[in-house]
Formats: sequence, structure tokens, C-alpha cells
Amino acid sequence: MAPLASPQVAVTGVFRSDEAPPHRLVDMCGLTHQPARITGLDTGGLPPAVQLLVAARTGLVAPGHLARLRERGDVDHATIPIDRKDLAQVLRFAWTSRPDPDVGYAGRAFLDDMPLAHSRLGCSWFTEFSPDLDSAPAVVMCGDSAEDFCYAYTRRRVVAGETYWLPVGPDDEDLSKDLYTEFGRVLYDLAAHPASVRPVLLSSLTLDTDQLHEVRDRLLATPWGRMATSGSPSRVEVTVCTPADLPVRHDLHLLDKVHFGDTLHEPFLGTDQARNVEIPLPSEAAGVDPDSCRWQVDVQDPGNVLPARWALRDAVTADGTSYGVRSSTSGISVDSHGRLFTLAGASLSQRLVQVRLRFPTARQVFTTLLAGAGVTLEESDKGRYTRRMIELWGDFTTLASDLRAGPAASLLSAWSSAEEQPGRIYQDRRYLTLADVSALAGGNEVTARLLLDRYQQRSIAVRGLLLTCGQCVGTAFYRLEDIGPGFRCQRCRQQNQIVRSAWKGQELEPQWYYGLDEVAYQGLRSNIHVPILALAALAESAKSFQPMPEAVVHRTGYPDIEVDLWAIIDGRIVIGEAKISDRLEETKRKETARCAALRGLIEDLSADEFVMATTGPGWYGRTESVVTERIAPAAKVRWLTNLH
Repeated sequence: MAPLASPQVAVTGVFRSDEAPPHRLVDMCGLTHQPARITGLDTGGLPPAVQLLVAARTGLVAPGHLARLRERGDVDHATIPIDRKDLAQVLRFAWTSRPDPDVGYAGRAFLDDMPLAHSRLGCSWFTEFSPDLDSAPAVVMCGDSAEDFCYAYTRRRVVAGETYWLPVGPDDEDLSKDLYTEFGRVLYDLAAHPASVRPVLLSSLTLDTDQLHEVRDRLLATPWGRMATSGSPSRVEVTVCTPADLPVRHDLHLLDKVHFGDTLHEPFLGTDQARNVEIPLPSEAAGVDPDSCRWQVDVQDPGNVLPARWALRDAVTADGTSYGVRSSTSGISVDSHGRLFTLAGASLSQRLVQVRLRFPTARQVFTTLLAGAGVTLEESDKGRYTRRMIELWGDFTTLASDLRAGPAASLLSAWSSAEEQPGRIYQDRRYLTLADVSALAGGNEVTARLLLDRYQQRSIAVRGLLLTCGQCVGTAFYRLEDIGPGFRCQRCRQQNQIVRSAWKGQELEPQWYYGLDEVAYQGLRSNIHVPILALAALAESAKSFQPMPEAVVHRTGYPDIEVDLWAIIDGRIVIGEAKISDRLEETKRKETARCAALRGLIEDLSADEFVMATTGPGWYGRTESVVTERIAPAAKVRWLTNLH
């Protein structure tokens, strides 16, 4: 229902289990698919919590639904009775979906005809490959309440696959014993997983921390639990965790078996699609009429992952058609029937949405997210320098590489430093010869020549002469393009000939000198290398990385805030501070005020991570304490040091 929701309105639909589902949800009886058989487990003799566990794994067929299917043709409803003696086996099946081989419902044909299997018509569950997939934590929601069940069920279906519901409660001690014993066996299965140590997180919406620790102790006291934590062949680490601290990662995707992973080569005009996005039809599901079946089309660019935020829905469309379009954990999700109005009697192709998508830049994303809070962004002076330098170098990666320790960094530092360096200084700017650059490159003249040639080709460095006026005796640097048979003095405007007296103090022929572009000079003097190196460190392990230069935040009635780090990394919103010192501000009072303003910005952005980066070996203890106290409750804090 998310495409219809807003920050002010939560869209809900209430319906009874034996009624047709409400608008926008697919009614299986509205499809042309006619199953020959529907299977199920008859758990009426088991406790309600176990019935719910099994139903969450298999699905249930309502009498009215079955009757409507039988009106269209013969349907066999085959069920297998389950009684108390089968409790251990059915619990393991409900938790893991793997039945014991000697039970009547172990056959693949029987499992494939269960109601939930039918609801996946033409689709399968797919898992995104990740190097740390085997070591991802398993989550166990404990408690016999509806809240705990719904949270576990939603998390397993939507957020992360390995989520279990353990319906333990004080009312049925006999059932609790079976639950603990059999779930201890599930823990042992996790311990046999390829990962060396598998974290298991116990959490609950209704049980407090002491009760969760009691659950943990009882689990680990079972024979299976003791073996799961023994380390043979492997082990699990069982800890208690609050719901707010549970990891959120989107591993599972219910996708069409034919269309999943389709690669389309789309023409773009800048960030906008040049034509409407293609809406493929489901491979198997078909509606009895054009509105009986609707689906989502997820459009992904692996190198440009957007934050999953409702507020971005207007920013991800290029033609203003934002109804039914949203930025989700699966890319840009488009509702197949996302048109507001269609003519009665229109065919399916006429009802499908027509929309052009946009992959907005990082600046567009940040601007859009902050606009809802009445906050505006403006590029700072350092931001303009950074943007111009990225243009000069060609891309962010090349610039960051040249700013890391090496010949290029030594050359750039010499051009911008006021300290004692090779070369000659005129009008507060340093100019270097090839010999000077060679010395900075470790005596390698070939490296120096290649570096200077590359910088000249991109207008990062300029070649020229140091010449002296014969009238006012003013010496200055003259670019090659400003020199003809003579030169005009920059101070007194006297026209001079380029003769021996003009390059006094040099060899018989004037030497070429090399100067740095003015914007690059101003940027380096403003220490923009610190945020660039910090962003480069964050980008090293990222698949999708979109940085934004430094910006000033304007909020009516409050002082402006200049923030150094802005980036969208693998769909996560990241902001932060980058310093050459080891503290955020000079005093604790100023640091507290700064952190309060930054926390407000984090909340307005719904930022995922806040970064503290410095070129020094560490952060001042007071700064660490203030940032941890003020900002850590709102976003994950990452500390970066020794940037070079």
C-alpha cells in the first residue's frame, strides 16, 4: 500500500479472511489459474500458537475461496491431519520449511500445492548474493502475542528471510518445553552452517530484557542448545537485542521466474529516461479482466542505488507521474496499473502505467528530503571548489587518488603550501620547473613529465614564463597563451620584449615554469582534501556511491550549518564532519550545540550514518563522548582517522 501512503496518511484495508481482498491486492479467484488440487495440514488439534506457526508457513484456504474455485471446475482439497504426537516434526517444518522425510507432507508435489505456494504463481524467492550472507544474523522474535507474530512474519517476508517466531509464554508450560527443545534443534542446525560463528539475536515487542535473558538461558539449557554453543562442528552466538537495534537488510525478493534480472539498455537524457519504462506482463499470472491482476516492476541500476524513502517519489519520475511510483529497497518500484484514470472497458495494455523514470543525483536526493522539513541547501565555497576540481580531474575517483600519498599529492602540496618547498614564489603563488617536479616525484623525471603532461591536458596546471618588466621591475608569471613576441606587464601595463634582461637570474634561455589552476589552489588551501579522502575511504567497499560536495544548510530561525560530508552509499544516507584537527569545536559548549544542530539535520534526512573523519591519529576524548551521547542515538556513528 506504500504508493498511496504519505507522511500524514497511513492507508489501511480491513477485510475478513473469507472475503475477497480489498482494492490493490490480488484475489486468486480473479485469475485465470485454476488449480487441480490444494493441499494443507489439519492442525485443529494443536494449540493456537502452533496453528498460526504452520499457517504462516503453508497458508490457509478459506471456505468461500474454495467454493468459488469449485464453481469454475473440479478442485481437490487434500489435507493431512496433524496431532500432538507429530508436534516436534511440525514445529521444525513451520520454522525451517524442511519436513522430515518420513512424514506424509514431505513430497514436493504436496508442498507445491499448498495455498502460499499457489499465491506465488509464476514467482520464486530469490536471494541477493553477498560475501557475508552465511554470517548474517538470524533473528528470533519471542513472545506469544499478536504483535510479536506479526513483526516476525513481516520481517521474514519483507526484510530478511531468516526470522523466526518463538511463541513462548507463561500459560502452557508443557507446550513451552516442546518449543524450547525443538527450537534448540533449529539453533544446532544454524551452528552446522558454513559460517564459523553464527549470531542469533533474541528480541521481542512485548517481553522485557530480563524475560528475554530467561528465554535465552532456557534455550541454551536444552541438549540441542548446549551442542549449538559448544563449537563442534561450529557454534552460534545467542544474544539479546532490542527491536530498534535489529539489522535491516533486504535479502529475499519474490520475483517472476522468467523476468527476474532482465537487463534493458535504456537511452537517457542526463538523469532522465528518454522513453517510458517497459512494463512486462507476468509470465504465468493472468486476470479474468484487466484489473484482476496487478504487479510491481522494479527498475534497478546497480551503480546508482537510491535510498528507500517515500519522499523521493516525485524525484524519481521525469514527467510528473509519481502516482504508484516509489523509491524502494528493490530500486524504483512502479505499480503496473499506476494510472489515476482509465476509460471503462479499456484493455490491459491501455491500463498499464506510462511513466519515465529518473535516477536523481545526490544533490537532488538531499534537496528533496530536506524540503519536506522546510530546510534548504546551498553549495558552500568549499563545495564549489570541490565540484570544479572534480570537473578538472574528470571524476571523483581520479581526484581522490591524486590526493592520496604519492608523487601527485606531493606536487599538489608543494603548489599550495606556504611552507618551504622547491620552486619560486611570486604574488603568493608557487611556480615549479620540471626539475622541481622531478625532485618531488623522488627524482624520477619520467614520472614528473607524465604528471605535468596530464595536468596540462586537463588545465589543472598551466605552463608559462617568469618575466621581469623593464620599467617597473615587477616580476610575474605569464601563461604561454598570453605571450607573443613580447608581454604586457601585469602591474604597469608596459609592453616589453622577451629578451635576456626579462629573465634575469636564469639561464641563457628562459625556463618553463608550471603553476596550479586558481580554483584548485583555493580548494587545496581550504583543506578540501580531507572530506574527499574521507569519502574515498567510505567508497572503497561500496557498490553504489554518489557523493555531494560540501553544502550549507539553511533553516529559518537557526544559524546556518556547513556540513563537510554528503553521500549516498549503497542506498544509505551518510553525512558527516571532516577535520584536520582532533576535535569538532574548541569548547564542550560549542561541540554540544554543534551536535544538537547536526542531530536535527540527521532526523530531517532520516540519515543512516554519521561520519567523523580526521587526518590525525585519533579523536579527542571529549569530542568522542559528546558525539556518542548526542548523535549515536539518532544514527550509526563511524570514526575515520589517519586519512592520507
